[in-house]
Amino acid sequence: MRWRTLFVIGWLGLAPLAATADYPDWAALAEVEVIEVVSVDADGDVRTTPVWFVLLDGEPYLRTSGSSWLENLRREPNFGLVIEEQEYTARAEEVSGEEIVARVDAASGEKYGWQECFIHVFRTRTPDILKLSPVP
Repeated sequence: MRWRTLFVIGWLGLAPLAATADYPDWAALAEVEVIEVVSVDADGDVRTTPVWFVLLDGEPYLRTSGSSWLENLRREPNFGLVIEEQEYTARAEEVSGEEIVARVDAASGEKYGWQECFIHVFRTRTPDILKLSPVP
């Protein structure tokens, strides 16, 4: 876990940055099931959260509902990613609307199958959708 802490601290400009790739080649990673979002809590603790992702028109999207890591990305949209033990940086942008939720849900259903159906049983609100992009 120490290397992830150093990665985030370095990425924030507080220490030397661990080796990272600029931004993932999402087409090559399309079949990966789980990625890790590395964000910083309000108290400064590093939070690593495994999440699902889907690609829409080659662009990565994440979905959540009122999570701590979402609050972290609202405070600081630039964050770390760990995908298959490789570290990256990315930027999150919230996108809203019924159409994008439906598209992400459909793509997630195709990718994750019965697990996606199980999640819908417990959904109590419209999820938050994040589109990822390179850090400017």
